[in-house]
Amino acid sequence: MKKIILLLVLCMALMISAAGCGGNTETTETPNAATTPVSFEELNLKIGSAPGPVTYPLATMSEKNSNIVLQPWQSGEQLTAMITSKEVNLSSTPLSNALLTYNKGMDTQLLMVTVWGMLYVMSTENDVASLQDLKGKEVIVSGKGSIHDLVFRHLLIKNNIDPDKDVQITYLDMPEASQRLASGQIKYAVLNEPQSSIASLNAKKANVKLNRVLDLTEEWGKLPGQKDKKFPMAGIVVVNGSGVSPEQVAAFEKSYIEEAGWVNEHGQEAGPIVEKHVPSMKAMAVAQSIQYARLDPKPALECKTEIIDFFKELTTTADINAFGGKLPDDEFFYK
Repeated sequence: MKKIILLLVLCMALMISAAGCGGNTETTETPNAATTPVSFEELNLKIGSAPGPVTYPLATMSEKNSNIVLQPWQSGEQLTAMITSKEVNLSSTPLSNALLTYNKGMDTQLLMVTVWGMLYVMSTENDVASLQDLKGKEVIVSGKGSIHDLVFRHLLIKNNIDPDKDVQITYLDMPEASQRLASGQIKYAVLNEPQSSIASLNAKKANVKLNRVLDLTEEWGKLPGQKDKKFPMAGIVVVNGSGVSPEQVAAFEKSYIEEAGWVNEHGQEAGPIVEKHVPSMKAMAVAQSIQYARLDPKPALECKTEIIDFFKELTTTADINAFGGKLPDDEFFYK
């Protein structure tokens, strides 16, 4: 009887051992399959494209690979609709929108920060050397509650300027603000790229001199605890559940970083390509904007601290509900 029991125990041990090996085989095979590289030529992606420098490399990538299709968006509502319907695999977006969509449970994660602070106070005058010089003046800003508005208000408040009393902030969309500034109808506006370059070129045509009087990134770096820091302004999010694979994401990230390097060095060549894919961004303005755009893509995980610190600083004056009610957590960053 003892021999029978011993035999049964040995059989069971062998069965468990065999099952363990099988499990190990499956476990090792899966990661190997998951790390099979995808080439740039194999990429087949739909990408939401915002009207700004974050899209410059996307346009040159699409030019080289017709299976990379850009889906332009102009408003937060359009971006939300694209993500909710899984219409795109990835999308360029301001960091504020990236955090908002994530906090709303839309199953997005931040892949990269691509553009760092590129907001400028543009003026037909030359009488502004500091934020204090804006007191008593009307300043045009794009989108109430937008990242432009929140950063500008934050800088005013931190410099003891009441944005609701000491400055008259008027809200217009950027193309209209750019047009009015170029024609001399308004004197001061907060613009990003390429709108500040578009305004500058249009003003020149109308014999109006436009000055880039304040760089808000430099002003941000003057804040206590923010010395020499840039703020993460725009990036790329992954839309989970849209059918995009980790291999595709890795290949996209590598290609995007390479394309951004090329764009930064070849603005004159990149301009017409960008205009071809996004007609609202004119070639000459794109080429001129490169020097001001701070296009410098970094994987989100590598600049996690900078991102969290930025939102911590900004929410000392901005309502955290503007970003969905909480700061970025670990799951916000694509791994």
